[in-house]
Amino acid sequence: MKKLLILLAAFAVSVSCGSRYSGSNGEKTQKDAEAEFLSSLTQESQDAVLALADKCMDKLMAGEVEEAVDMIYVLYDDVLYKKSDSYTAELQMRFRMFPVRSYERLYYSFSTEGNNDISYSYVFSPAKDGSPAQTMKLMFNPVYVDGQWYLALKDVGMSSKDLPKDLQIHELAPAPNTPRLNRKSE
Repeated sequence: MKKLLILLAAFAVSVSCGSRYSGSNGEKTQKDAEAEFLSSLTQESQDAVLALADKCMDKLMAGEVEEAVDMIYVLYDDVLYKKSDSYTAELQMRFRMFPVRSYERLYYSFSTEGNNDISYSYVFSPAKDGSPAQTMKLMFNPVYVDGQWYLALKDVGMSSKDLPKDLQIHELAPAPNTPRLNRKSE
């Protein structure tokens, strides 16, 4: 009897874990969300968000740090917020300490409304005296809400196509919620 109970418990656990990622219960998966978003994404929309990110980088390179930082929002869970005053000051200090002298877009990738990559490498200290240029990587997470793109920055815990495959969101994981604007901050 004890073996039967253990066997039934193991079966119940395997069934519950298996259906969590199967999408068989009618729940939309990450793969479904990506396919849906990518099929609706036009070249014009892609060009617009790449131009927006390049504009932010151009402003940083021109020393227009406040204007560039004003273009950046914060995505928390599935809500897009304007930055707090303290985070704004932190970003401004960061880009003053490590100014953008030149930059190169490394790659971009679109996944869902709230999880996309636009990756840059930028020089903050040019090569001198035989030392190589000092560079940093900057990754935007463009967020698409109500037909408009907003720039957010990728945080350490966010998924990215830049990560090894085993650290990315599994394609059969539940689909993310559609991002929305924090209407109180507008």
